[in-house]
Amino acid sequence: MLRGALRRIAAILAVLVGGTAAISVALGALAGKSLLHSLAVGFYLAGAGTLFGSLALGSRGPMRVDRSFDEDVLGERHALRPFGRRTLRKATPEERVEARRASLGLFVLGLALILLGTAFDPSRHAF
Repeated sequence: MLRGALRRIAAILAVLVGGTAAISVALGALAGKSLLHSLAVGFYLAGAGTLFGSLALGSRGPMRVDRSFDEDVLGERHALRPFGRRTLRKATPEERVEARRASLGLFVLGLALILLGTAFDPSRHAF
């Protein structure tokens, strides 16, 4: 089970890093920028977006929305409620732990992308 999870995480990371690199290089070539500069900017933007997603996921409250798609007597949905009826419920402890773990994972991933951007940035030197 753990090996399968690690394989899926590695696949997600490979697609994210590879996709970011490919899009960054393509847009950098169109703009006439250097390869290292375009990679750095791409990883900075991907890291910032991931950190923003971590913030959005981590700031959810303890209430969750349940949507029900009830049909009326004629078998059609109500025209006034195209997305169904919404009710609020309290999140289960498992849902709250899962949200915290996902937010923490996105935070670590965002920091890793920013650090990867600094590794490619030609204007920054580690030593």
